[in-house]
Amino acid sequence: MSNIKVAVLGSCVSRDSFNSNFIKNYKAFYRCVFDQNHTSMISLMSKPIPFTANKLGKLTDFNKQILMNELVKGFWQTIHIHKPDYLILDFYADVYFGIRKTNDSSITDRWWLFQDAPLYSSLELGERLNLNNNFDEYLCLWKQSVDVFMKKMCTDFPDIKVVINKIYFTDFYYSGEGEDKQLKKISESGKYRKLNVDQINTWLDIFYQYFEDNYDVSFLNYDKTYYSVEDHYWDYFYVHYTNDFYEDFTIKLLSLLLSDYSNMRNQIQNKIGYKSENLIRNGSFNEGKAFWTFWHNDFIIEQPQEDAPGSSILTICHRDSEKDLHRQIWSHAVEINTDGKQEYKLSFEIKIKDIEEIDSLKSIFALRTFNKIDLVFQSESQWFKNFKVWEIEEIKNNEWTKCSFVVKPTAGKYLKIGPYLMRNGEVSWRNISLEKLY
Repeated sequence: MSNIKVAVLGSCVSRDSFNSNFIKNYKAFYRCVFDQNHTSMISLMSKPIPFTANKLGKLTDFNKQILMNELVKGFWQTIHIHKPDYLILDFYADVYFGIRKTNDSSITDRWWLFQDAPLYSSLELGERLNLNNNFDEYLCLWKQSVDVFMKKMCTDFPDIKVVINKIYFTDFYYSGEGEDKQLKKISESGKYRKLNVDQINTWLDIFYQYFEDNYDVSFLNYDKTYYSVEDHYWDYFYVHYTNDFYEDFTIKLLSLLLSDYSNMRNQIQNKIGYKSENLIRNGSFNEGKAFWTFWHNDFIIEQPQEDAPGSSILTICHRDSEKDLHRQIWSHAVEINTDGKQEYKLSFEIKIKDIEEIDSLKSIFALRTFNKIDLVFQSESQWFKNFKVWEIEEIKNNEWTKCSFVVKPTAGKYLKIGPYLMRNGEVSWRNISLEKLY
């Protein structure tokens, strides 16, 4: 059973049962291979939002990851990498946050958190939509997003079973112990935003019914009411429950897994192949600097050439330097699996005007992994690989050469890739790609 892989798209109400502070021995049954937190379904299915600077301010590492997920919309790349057997959904973010429009896309509306990041203030922010103020429009967008989401799941990931965690908000929490134990209202505590919990739970029922009516998914149903508690690990809140909820969640999920287990075992051993996918946003540079960070201005973007009209060209030229300049740019962070077994293929085309000009350590491309989403320096990396000119077979002066390398990172949570010039030379890259191998 412990080979079963589970992923969570939702919030702590689904993720906490894969936390040893709540369920000590959960790893004996399954592994939670990734979770994406606090993203509304509408934001998830919106277009990626280009950004040109990695200015995340004083956000915590957890919240930096949430903001970057909102911009890159990298959920499909992540699920493609980890290939879970089960995907658990909850709709906390949809009913609690709503969305904020930005150009022809949207992000989950956590403005009070994101406003601490300079990057957020640089976005072209538009109308706010939520169920309370824009019920009909929001529900329509949510249904459209769900339809696109489920179509992609069925088409691209037919072996992943979608499970809806059918939770409800509570407005009550236990305070005190023993004879002093009292049941108090969260909405009257003054600590959190006051909610109409009955209204929110009615909205959740609409969401659940839409899945029941339209899609073949499984549900974790609960037959009792849960309250919050003052000494909860994350503090009391509308979806922070007493311990019996997490125990019941585990029992219900295990029951579902056991009923599927004989068929699941064959699926694990005989997975059908997933189609190849570029994990890097804007590897063609057709969107300019979007999704690339730590940009050194020596790099310029040139128009595509006739032999490869689908990709713009990234070029750097520097001569006569007597010291290393470490010119580089870095892709957005890709959340990866570094179990020591998973391999990834890096591909790009490169043209070097004069190979002899490439001096110093002769690096022309680099990969690095990190435990934090906003790091870039090699000294901060958990694993790295620098590619040298001499590793490119059959390269010739001033001609495009197609390169392909297989790597197997052994540490780190996030992978970044980047064109690199240590000191002198004139180098161009195009069609940069990172793919997961099977």
